[in-house]
Amino acid sequence: MRYKLLIIFVNFLFSVSDATFAAESSIIPFQLAPGSKPMLHLGGLQNENGVNPVSGLQIQPTRNLLIGGVLSPRNIDNDLSLYHHILIGYIPDLKLLKFSTNIIQVGVHRYRFSEGGGSRWFSFSVTEAAQIGSFNLNVCWNKLFTQSWERNTVLVSTKIKFLKDLYLQPGAIAFFTPSFNYSPFLLVSVSL
Repeated sequence: MRYKLLIIFVNFLFSVSDATFAAESSIIPFQLAPGSKPMLHLGGLQNENGVNPVSGLQIQPTRNLLIGGVLSPRNIDNDLSLYHHILIGYIPDLKLLKFSTNIIQVGVHRYRFSEGGGSRWFSFSVTEAAQIGSFNLNVCWNKLFTQSWERNTVLVSTKIKFLKDLYLQPGAIAFFTPSFNYSPFLLVSVSL
C-alpha cells in the first residue's frame, strides 16, 4: 500500500497534460557559472511519456559568450529516438535589474531516429538570472518556431549549491497553448 501511495504522489507531483513534443522537450538548462569552467548537467525531464534522461554541457569561452548543447534519449512506445540541441548565448553588459544578469540565446533543436521521422525547430531565448542573497532564480522565456508553427514557453529553475562545484537545479518548463501545462525537471550540475 505504501508503494501505491508513493507512486500516486509522484505521478501527481510530476504529472503533465498533452502538449506538442517541442514545447515539452526544449529544456535549456544553462546557467551562469561562477567562473568560466565548463559545466556538465545530468538529470531527468518528466513528460507525458515518463522520465527522460537529460545530459548537457555548457562552455563559456569568453566573459560574455556561452555555447552548449543537450542530448536526451527518448523511448516512446518502444520507439527509441534522440532529442538534441545546440545553443549559442550572449551575456550583455546591460542589466534589466541591479541584482540580475541577462542571457540572450539562439538554438537549433532536433528530434531524430523515431519511426515517425525526425523534426527540427529553432529557439530564441532570453534568460534573467537573479541572485538575491544565497537564493538563485533563473527565468527563461523561449520562442520555439519553424516555418509552420511557433510556441512560447517559460522555464523556471533555481540553483542550489551543495559543494564548491556541485549544484542541484530543480525547475519546470511551462507552456501555455492550447492550455497551461508543465514538465518538471531535476538536474545535477558540476563545474569541470
